[in-house]
Amino acid sequence: MSRKILFTASTKSHIENFHLPYLHSFEEMGWEVKALALPVSKSFFSFKNLQVIFSTSRLLLSEGFDVISSQSTLAGIVTRLAVLLARKTRLSKKISSPDKQVKIFHTAHGYLFHDDNTLKKWAYILPEILCGKITDVLMLMNQEDLEIARKYKLGGKRNKIYYIDGMGIDLTRFQQIQTAPPGIINEWKNSFGIKENDFAFVYAAEFSKRKNHELLLKGFAQALAVLKKSERSGVLPDNMKLVLAGDGVLLDETKALAHDLGISSHVLFPGYVRNIPELYACCQATVTTSRIEGLPFNVMEAMAIGLPVIASDIKGHRELITHGENGLLFELGDQKELTKQIIEIYKNTAIKEKFSITSMDKVKQFSIEKVLPDIMSIYHKNM
Repeated sequence: MSRKILFTASTKSHIENFHLPYLHSFEEMGWEVKALALPVSKSFFSFKNLQVIFSTSRLLLSEGFDVISSQSTLAGIVTRLAVLLARKTRLSKKISSPDKQVKIFHTAHGYLFHDDNTLKKWAYILPEILCGKITDVLMLMNQEDLEIARKYKLGGKRNKIYYIDGMGIDLTRFQQIQTAPPGIINEWKNSFGIKENDFAFVYAAEFSKRKNHELLLKGFAQALAVLKKSERSGVLPDNMKLVLAGDGVLLDETKALAHDLGISSHVLFPGYVRNIPELYACCQATVTTSRIEGLPFNVMEAMAIGLPVIASDIKGHRELITHGENGLLFELGDQKELTKQIIEIYKNTAIKEKFSITSMDKVKQFSIEKVLPDIMSIYHKNM
């Protein structure tokens, strides 16, 4: 009888974007693999999440999983609470359950808090401490989260905590794009609304408070105003564009802000983009104003194709960007510095070339070819 593993995440796209190579690896080893997207609510204490905990618990009681691998914050907490409920149900009803010897692996894709004394921190970390008690192996992908996990012993009784270089990025997708002829790239540009001679900054991210599009729009608008003053003609540099790819609850609000700032003609909203390598091939730089990250995939993708990066100086970004070597970091909320860096990247050809070379070299450590064997060895050693 083959062994069974359950992968859980908050969305189907999360599983498709990050975990398919791992599902396939287990299948190749003869495991029976099940992937489950949990319909969790972003409001942790919602009734919907309670329902998901109970339904997942019933699944665990009915199936004989040997390993459960949970991903991300909310799905990870809901999954592990479901494991606790299943175990208590088994004990209270004195029933034999295939859940008995299950091993719990959890991958934190970025804790949504800092190690401070705010109420937000404790609202997130207390469930992590509770769930940590039944976690056999914990994997993290930035140094600050690693320190938090060690401090609060979130890796279970044996405190088995591993640092990983993300889930792995397929660099071949981006290497192939780099050899595309100019004619093809111009066709891609046309599909995204980018003109042939545009200088496009790109930010591919969900429209949410955490991704902080408001700061980016205000900084970009200020950069355009500064450049206008420096132009003898007094005309905005028509070729400077900001491409905001993605969807989310704040999309309409972000479009309205671009209009209010008078920069609608410089901001493009292509929607959710699946062919990200093609989009990045059409742009000259990437910028992210996110408030908190684990190890952002969008930054790694930009690095893979050689785009210079402007990023808020937060955990996750610091894991990828060394200021002045392969990108620029600005203090979160510092609109003035963000504006300055946008202008610097727009005008300074030499710095763009330097960042491009350094980033393409650095991102190799996060390739799927390197990361997949490392993570699979963690599973093997702990099962």
